[in-house]
Amino acid sequence: MSDNTATIVGNLTRTPVLRYTANNIPVTDLMVAVNHRRKDPMTEQWRDVTCTYYDVTCTYYTVTCWRTLAEHAVRTFEKGHRVIVIGRMYVEEWTGREGDVRQSIRIEPSSVGLDIRFSPAAVAPRPSVQAGPSVPSVRDTDDAVTRWGVPPTEAPDHDGYDDVLDEAESAEVDELARLTTAPASSG
Repeated sequence: MSDNTATIVGNLTRTPVLRYTANNIPVTDLMVAVNHRRKDPMTEQWRDVTCTYYDVTCTYYTVTCWRTLAEHAVRTFEKGHRVIVIGRMYVEEWTGREGDVRQSIRIEPSSVGLDIRFSPAAVAPRPSVQAGPSVPSVRDTDDAVTRWGVPPTEAPDHDGYDDVLDEAESAEVDELARLTTAPASSG
């Protein structure tokens, strides 16, 4: 059995848009541009390099995300974000308008994430593991919705978590909120 697993790192050429199939399954396509650049050791300048077999300086991949991955991608990514994609690579062929056979490289991803080398990413904080329920519930629903897009849930009176943030935790939450509004990476 042959499986073409690939890892690519590149920039999104457009902001993803969520669509739905006839069966109401969420799907989105990410167009990822991978530049072939090298640093010239003599001049210390970055320059585009053509590939050995093709006269190209940039390769475009269509990454099709389905279901939850599609929904998360649309909520997370914007044009210009640098992403890392891991998935199964394949070539799609079709007949063009003039009858010529066309091809595109596609990836069916198992994982897609931000490359934090160029811009920070904030992740909603999780409470520490303590005695209490196995699934933490959101206590301050207004703040959670504002900061993280978490839907309101009913919380029991005592969920086993300390709801009072100390000064360091409060500063960390404020910093994470600031990072979630950071602009897209410039490359």
